[in-house]
Amino acid sequence: MKQLSPRDMVVLTVLAEMYGAPLDLVAQMLGVSRDRTYKVLRKWTAAGMISDLRVTPVPGSAWVFTTRSAGEALTGRAMRAWMPTPKMAAHVRTTLQLRLALVGLDLDRWISERALRSEVGPTRAGQPRPHIHDGRFITSSGELRAVEVELTPKNLTAAKSSMAQSVKAAAVAGCDRVTYYCRGEAVKSVIRSAAGALDLSDGPDVRLTDLDELLAKASSPRPELRVIEGGASDHEIPQAAQPDEETQVTDPDEGKAV
Repeated sequence: MKQLSPRDMVVLTVLAEMYGAPLDLVAQMLGVSRDRTYKVLRKWTAAGMISDLRVTPVPGSAWVFTTRSAGEALTGRAMRAWMPTPKMAAHVRTTLQLRLALVGLDLDRWISERALRSEVGPTRAGQPRPHIHDGRFITSSGELRAVEVELTPKNLTAAKSSMAQSVKAAAVAGCDRVTYYCRGEAVKSVIRSAAGALDLSDGPDVRLTDLDELLAKASSPRPELRVIEGGASDHEIPQAAQPDEETQVTDPDEGKAV
């Protein structure tokens, strides 16, 4: 433990909060080469901070994830053991990329899904689990925003139900906004249709952002130096909106629209 640097501890904490990450994202967070990252991983493994398993759930880099005991020590919360699976890999990776784009390595401005699940705790048999956002973050001006990462299109009924629950959970948590970070036009279309079918006039603002455009603008070997507040292409989702009716946000922090 004496050999672990402050950056080691920050990156390990992010890994614990976000479940894990593929090696290429770990190297990005550390700001070092891939070869150097392997040396760091050996140090972390020897210290009992990460699993010695190198799982590759999808093509690409092997994944890095903390041991249960290390995760609990880093976050101060009880945790279940976790290992990446093909079903979860894309969503976990993308949510971490989004976190880095929005707040960099700032540990104080992101509330992870894992933390939110811990706050909710176990639900009684027969009772529905409250909606859990993919994360929440605090803007530089102090606003709390809920995050939904949408990679594949849901059917409209499921999307409407999920959005209604998400907005309700955001209101209870005191969020100023719920932003849907969407991949692809098919996903955007479903989210717009769901918003158009719901009465969203009361409660947090609901916005849509092109996920890949945001990540492309934020790409940098040192994510803490390239932070985009809320998403550079944040759009309002008006009632019954059509694609050509989106309102461009000119000041994402303030939510001002043209």
